[in-house]
Amino acid sequence: MRPRRSTAILMATWGATFVLYAFVKPDTTVRGPAATLVNAIPAVTAESSPQ
Repeated sequence: MRPRRSTAILMATWGATFVLYAFVKPDTTVRGPAATLVNAIPAVTAESSPQ
């Protein structure tokens, strides 16, 4: 059974997009520890809570 022309065009477009992505995708990098947020509010602990 042969696919319709529109189906073949969609499959070829999907395949070409995947091949193009495989060639131009950025290199994977190893992520370091998460950066701390600037001006983050520290958690309230029992020692630092107001009395």
